[in-house]
This record gives sequence, structure tokens and C-alpha cells, in this order.
Amino acid sequence: MGFLRTRFPLSLNISFHARFCEQIRRNYRKSSRYFSSGQTEPFFVTTPIFYVNAEPHIGHMYTAVIADSSARFHRLIGNSVTFSTGTDEHGLKIQQAALHANEEPGRFCDHVSGLFKTALKNCEISYTDYIRTTESRHKENVHSFWEILSEKGYIYKGKYEGWYCTADEAFVAEDQTMLVKLPNGQEQRVSTESNRPVEWFSEENYLFELSKLREKLRHWLKSGPVIRPLRHYNLVKSWLDQELIDLSISRPSARLSWGIPVPGDSSQTIYVWLDALLNYMTVAKHSQSEMNIWPPSVHVIGKDILKFHSIYWPAFLLAAGLEPPKSLLVHGHWLVDDQKMSKTTGNVVSPQSCINLVTATGLRYFLMHEGVPASDGNFSMKRMVRIANSDLADGIGNLVSRCCGKSLNPLQTRLGVSPSSFESCGTPGSDLLSLLERTPDIVHDEYQKWNFYKGIDQVMALVRGANGFFQTMEPWKLKKEGQLDQLNATMAVTLETARVVGTLLQPIVPSYSERLLDKLGVPQENRSWDFARLRWTTTETALGSQQAVLFPRIKFD
Repeated sequence: MGFLRTRFPLSLNISFHARFCEQIRRNYRKSSRYFSSGQTEPFFVTTPIFYVNAEPHIGHMYTAVIADSSARFHRLIGNSVTFSTGTDEHGLKIQQAALHANEEPGRFCDHVSGLFKTALKNCEISYTDYIRTTESRHKENVHSFWEILSEKGYIYKGKYEGWYCTADEAFVAEDQTMLVKLPNGQEQRVSTESNRPVEWFSEENYLFELSKLREKLRHWLKSGPVIRPLRHYNLVKSWLDQELIDLSISRPSARLSWGIPVPGDSSQTIYVWLDALLNYMTVAKHSQSEMNIWPPSVHVIGKDILKFHSIYWPAFLLAAGLEPPKSLLVHGHWLVDDQKMSKTTGNVVSPQSCINLVTATGLRYFLMHEGVPASDGNFSMKRMVRIANSDLADGIGNLVSRCCGKSLNPLQTRLGVSPSSFESCGTPGSDLLSLLERTPDIVHDEYQKWNFYKGIDQVMALVRGANGFFQTMEPWKLKKEGQLDQLNATMAVTLETARVVGTLLQPIVPSYSERLLDKLGVPQENRSWDFARLRWTTTETALGSQQAVLFPRIKFD
């Protein structure tokens, strides 16, 4: 017994029918506001370029997956996306790490940058440009920008002295340091912000007149929702409520040889953060987009590099007469089983170890499900496996496999769905229709606001609603009793819900969604956000020949 084209009985309650049709019209009008705008806008999203003094960990991948999910979402809604990532390869830490590894710095950077590129690929990161600060195109851009700042009178030479944190590649004000007692009883001065050691340096450098730009920076900060979440906006505001001191933007090449030399003065090497931040401009200059993509739409960064991106970077741009970034999305760090992740404690989590266990789909889903930008996340292998099994294998996986199994779907088709499909299922159909109609709008809003975890919650609420609907309708009984009208309606409604779920989850778990939509026979051209809501059709579609198991359950002790 297969799906049959049938007419639904006319004995349904007329008032129920009228209310039902009005609900459909109302929901359609409401949901159509986010679809088919017909306008393409440039969207330039970046990750910070990752420092190659150590191998990739899940914190790096969290940043990358946030940016990637946003990039994929914006492609779905029709925007032209430029998405950059890459590696930061200059500075004293790299020079020291290469020396420790007994390698030439260039070769050391090639090796570690290759590890990052592999990690990003394995995590399904869809960047359009992978930038390395050792590339000639970047060095040319840095020299050009230095000369612009110099011509505009923002660079001067002077003596700079103070506490310097090599780990942070930054000078630290006296009142931002403290003395701590080491286990051996000795005292060590550290940065209060990062808790890393500082040393006293006194040297001749080139300085940037940051002090002149405080008011312009405050104006930029007030221009809109520039920094999210709010707690980080407030922190930057507090920094700008204080006087800014001029910034050292070079180091003696005798101390730091691994970097870009100052134009016309080989005795000085350009400060690594000026060098690194300009990667975004290098990418923009070499963009393949036909549109002007400057300024960047959003920089996705960790909270530890907020000052560099919210004070120094916009100040450099304003001094050069260029537009600062439109926004910063600042996220927290990841703990591991409630402990800070560090090489010292040996609890650094490799992304590949996670991918080997739960696949890239499982890792991406966990990071987006658990990651809340305003606070730190807590990583646990057991929790990652539990969430992947619960949502991807059991929740969505069971929904799809039940509908695609040959027991209830012997003809292996996805029937068209119409208002009467929901209507014939009575109250369960009406309830699912209401959930199905409102979910895409809510998910759209949450994705736009970078609340991917909230968007996922909405999708999973729809999945639970669909599984509950399927269980209530008991299609196996309908088949046994020969109630073909309701059987066909139940299957059509459930499969349409699964199609919407697969479309909505594309930014989060792209390969998983692709398998789901392939199984449902959804053409590639019907996978944009325009198709992320319920669509009436009388067309019958053959299911894909792929297996219905989207995500095998993972065993983990």
C-alpha cells in the first residue's frame, strides 16, 4: 500500500475550516516579510587571523564556526559574501616559538598555518579568502598604510618605556599590572587583564598619536550597535571615558627581526598588531566581489582581543581617513569540564579529536548549540556526544527515517502539501501548522542577531512538534485500517516539516542538512532562504536513493 491521491471528506467542521484558512492567510502574510527581497548587499565577515605560535584548538574553531554560520546564512538570504580568515605569522612570540622548535621562522609558520587550514577545511568552514601575513600582497599593503599614516602626521619617533607583555604583544600601563607570588616564592609582575608576565622595556620606537582620536572613537561607538554583546560595548565605553596614550607601533629589529620592517628604517620592525589588523584591508583590496565591500560588516573576535579591535584598529582607520568596521561580535572563551583551557594543565581540546568522535557536524552543532557570545562556554566530550545523539540522531534523524522508511512510504515519494493536508489532521495538524509558519521568522531574527543557539532551540522545538504530531497521528495504524486520506496527509505534513528543518539548519550543519535535503529530493535551486518556510504544492517528488540514517548514534563511555 503506497501513497494515493485522494480527496479529503467534506464532513469536516465548517467553522474549524474557516478558522484554519484564516490562520493560514494570516501566517503567510506575516512570514513573507523576510523572503524574496530581491536585493543583494555585500556582507564582509571576518575571523581574527589566528596566531601560529600553537596548534588549533576548539576556541579557534568556535570563532570560525560562528563566522561561517553567519556567512552561510547571508548567502541563503541572497547577500554577496566575503568571508576571510587566516594566520598571523609575525612577532616576538613566533620568533621565540620557532627558535624553541629549532626551525627557521618561515618554515615554522608554513607548518602551523597548514594545520589551521586543514582544521578549517575539516570543520567545513566556507571562507572565500585565507590570508597569511607573510604574503607579499599583505606586506605591500602594510607599507602603503604606514606611509599614509606618516603623511597625515600621525606617526612620530620617540622613546617608549613601560611594562611589556610578550605573550600579549603589548605594552601595559603600570596600573594594569600587579605583583603575584610564584610557587617557588619569587615575585612576578603580571598583566591584570591577561595574568601573563610583563617585563620592563625602555627603547626608541615609532609612536602613533592615539591620544588625538579619542573623540572620533567615541563618535564611532555611538553611531549604532557597533559592539555586541552589550557588556563588551560598555567595557569599550569605559576605556574611552579615560584619556588615551600614544601607542608604540614599532620594535627595534635587534630585538624583533621576524616581521615587516618600517619603510625607510630597517632598524625598526612594525608592531605585530598594526601588521595583523591590516589583514582585513589586504583581503578587501584583493576581493573578487564586484561591489565595494569596505568597511567590514562584522569582525568576529574573542573577548581577549577586544581592545585591539575596538580601540587601536578603528583609530588606525580613522587616522587614515577610512571608515571603521560596522560592528564587532565579541564572544567568550571555552572552559573544559569547568576548568580554563591551557597547555599547562594539558586540557587543550583539538578540533580533530572532536571530529574523529562526532564528525564535523557534531562538533559544529555542539559549539553553536552551547555557545552563548555573552558568556564563556563549557566543553565536555560526554555532553557533546549526548547533544549530538539527542538532536541529530534521535530528534531529526528519527523524524526523517520514519517518513522515508519503506514500511510507511513504499513508493519512496514526498507528496505535495496543501492546506487540506493539515486540515484533515484536525487539531494536531493545526498546532503543527502554527509552529511551522512562525518558526522561520523567529529563526531568521535570531540568526541575524547572532543568537544561533536560540535559532537552534526554535528549530528543535519544531522537530519535537513534528515528532509529537507523527506519534499522535499513528500512521502505522492509519495504514493498517486503510485510512489513506489521513495517512497521506500525515506523511506529507511530516515530510514538509523535515524539509523546512533541513533548510533552516544549513548555516549550522551544512553537510548534515545537505544529506537531509538530498534524501527528500529537494533540488539545489530550492534551498535558499526563500524556501525556508511552508510551501504549498501539488507536485510529487521522488526521494533520494541515499540511506535514511543521517547521523548514526555515537557510543561513548
